[in-house]
Amino acid sequence: MDFDLIRAVNDCFKPFYPYAAAEIHAEYGRDAGDVLEIGPYGPGVALALAERCPGMRLICGDDTQVLNDYLAETIAEAGMSARVRVELIDKYSLAFEAASFDLVVFRGGLFFWEEQERIVAEMNRVLKPGGMGAHGGGFGAGAPDALIESLLPEARALNDRLGKKRLSRGDVRQIAENSGLTTFRIAAEHGLWLYWEKAD
Repeated sequence: MDFDLIRAVNDCFKPFYPYAAAEIHAEYGRDAGDVLEIGPYGPGVALALAERCPGMRLICGDDTQVLNDYLAETIAEAGMSARVRVELIDKYSLAFEAASFDLVVFRGGLFFWEEQERIVAEMNRVLKPGGMGAHGGGFGAGAPDALIESLLPEARALNDRLGKKRLSRGDVRQIAENSGLTTFRIAAEHGLWLYWEKAD
């Protein structure tokens, strides 16, 4: 992926991180736990969750060093290096033991990669029993319409340049079912998210 383009997307979406984090936090329903944010479209959600929830321990990262350097720089600029750790992460083969996290987030993850079932299965594997997966993207359920409208043309243009796939709720349901999830929820207010709880 084009690093400069990813950085431009993240900068464009910066005003929406608090809203995306608020939506995820509301679904998760807890103020603490071990949290993993996967992928290059971070660490905005991780930083916003860290600000909302002092009891969370957070890791984020992607599969290239240049992206991880960028994530670490962004975290340091936010003064959150003590709260949010960066690690090299392969989204198809997460280098963590099973049942390591209470919450696993992949913002943007549904729209830019193949083999979605592998990604969801790996997210589910590293969840603790009762933990929650959040796989999707968007502006956040509570994001103001005026803010969305002001940035929507830029966001769409950038996402199109990155090759964003257009998915329906039915597409996401099929991904969830093909991944072996039996209980899940699809949220589609100002975005599209797949949420599920790891079975005990």
